[in-house]
Amino acid sequence: MAALIGSAPVASAASALHYEPAVVTLSGTVVMEDHYGAPNFGETPEQDAKLRVPMLRLDVPVDVAGDPHSDTNLSSFEDVDQMQIVLVQGRSVDGFIGKHVTVTGTLAEQLDGGDFTQVLITMKTIKLAR
Repeated sequence: MAALIGSAPVASAASALHYEPAVVTLSGTVVMEDHYGAPNFGETPEQDAKLRVPMLRLDVPVDVAGDPHSDTNLSSFEDVDQMQIVLVQGRSVDGFIGKHVTVTGTLAEQLDGGDFTQVLITMKTIKLAR
């Protein structure tokens, strides 16, 4: 079940998740998807970079509430069932592809052509789910 872990509430239609700086923990399966990258993100496939993008396919869809005080995370989304995993500071999903995991991180709204889902999770930690 895609839920906030620990003492935090379960994500449901009544309790949407929030964008950064809120930290969330979600469960699902890590998959890799092929996408076109720069310079034109699929408009010129012969020139565009070919990317392998990590995704988290959630066990249960979640709702994400827009932040009216943010310049970039304004939109709300319902029934989000997949999020692109943003890797920072040398983090990796190697060893977790195809496996059931929990990912802890912060959410952000899609900003540009390199963002392939409406909501992304910047991964802080990943571990095998029980």
